[in-house]
Amino acid sequence: MRKNKAVWMLLIVMSMLIIVVAGCSQRSGSVNDPGPEDSGSGDAASGQKVTLEFIRWSNGPALDAEEEDKVKRFNESQPNIEVKMTLLPWDETFRKIELSLASNNPVDLFYWDVPAYAWYKKGLFKNLQPYFDRDLNMDDYDARLFEPFKFDGENMFVAPENYQTLVFYYNKTAFDQAGLDYPTGDWTWEDVRAAAEKLTVREGDQVTQYGFDATAFGTWWAWMSLSAAQGGKIAEDINEPEAITLNTPETTNALQFLQDMIYKYKVSPDVATKDSLGMNFQTGKIAMYAGGDWDLGTLKEITDFEWDMAPLPKWEDGRATPYFVGGYVMAENTKYPEEAWEFIKWTMTENQKTLAGQQSWIAVHNPSREAAKLPDWTPSGYKEARFEWMKDGMIGDIYHIKWREAYDKYLVPMQDEIFLNNGSVQDALAQAEKEINALLQSP
Repeated sequence: MRKNKAVWMLLIVMSMLIIVVAGCSQRSGSVNDPGPEDSGSGDAASGQKVTLEFIRWSNGPALDAEEEDKVKRFNESQPNIEVKMTLLPWDETFRKIELSLASNNPVDLFYWDVPAYAWYKKGLFKNLQPYFDRDLNMDDYDARLFEPFKFDGENMFVAPENYQTLVFYYNKTAFDQAGLDYPTGDWTWEDVRAAAEKLTVREGDQVTQYGFDATAFGTWWAWMSLSAAQGGKIAEDINEPEAITLNTPETTNALQFLQDMIYKYKVSPDVATKDSLGMNFQTGKIAMYAGGDWDLGTLKEITDFEWDMAPLPKWEDGRATPYFVGGYVMAENTKYPEEAWEFIKWTMTENQKTLAGQQSWIAVHNPSREAAKLPDWTPSGYKEARFEWMKDGMIGDIYHIKWREAYDKYLVPMQDEIFLNNGSVQDALAQAEKEINALLQSP
């Protein structure tokens, strides 16, 4: 009796081992050939409620309200998926994400920005290309503008939701008072300088209105557009440049032009004057400036004067317009890849119509953007300035893991030397190039 029981027990154990081995053999195919069709958790499909943790930074009350509404609408459309969004200040956002990714229960989704590239290098981003190939019609998007997110040259690691760009703003009332024609898409930077001289108003030694704000170009991705319009390039590879080039004729021309607007022609305030006297476009004390299209939320509230917008001016015949992309990253170790992709896909497809209608961000989905009705507050140059940059757009980012350190340590002092101290442009560029390249090439 004891012997028979032992035999039966042995047979049961052997049967269980066969089942386990067979199961492992079946799963080995998905490990060696991963794809979205076999990577999902299946919890939502089986009727179990899945909660996705999503972290992004706050953009202020109005834009945050749009984000909250977006998440709410998605949750209402998905009976078995709930996105739980956490909004944080920018710096705190990336500290929170980093801690989460290092844990055994990482965040499922987070919003992309340049500091996150370091986590891609550590293998913490899900490759989204299989999902793109399976579920998206790329004819509905400008795939060329997505290329910067192919960090390995082939696969998408960030899912774009919106674009942001730079445009040229001007005070129509000031132009009318000066008897000047409005800026157009054919304007050059020399046209800006000439108009700025006529738009600068003085009462004795006191300037009551400056024609232009050169200090608005006081960051690398803004002033670099003037260099790029001449054919200049700060880096051949925006992901991991071995070296950058700053001390070039094109970049020297660009920064010398901007510095001269402040100190030679005196048609732009310096930073100290601008800050101490509250001189900005919104107060009517500056007639022209180039700024982000994200400024529209503030500018549309202006009632004291009429304003309009145009594309960035050209440098002779060339123009380069920086653009930036907002989008989603899926954590490599999320427990719910299919459910996380469902949210990402929705933001890139169904929600693009709502996004385009809100006009806060530029929708990446071409049919949605082109069909959207413009709100009543948009000025006459809105469509050309905000949407037609795509033919000359240049990504306004560098993703090198040391770029933020390079910017803080060396580019900011370089810009201060040029815009605050009226120092030698060429000397400042040469010094910054030397220091930054030493940092980039260090272990």
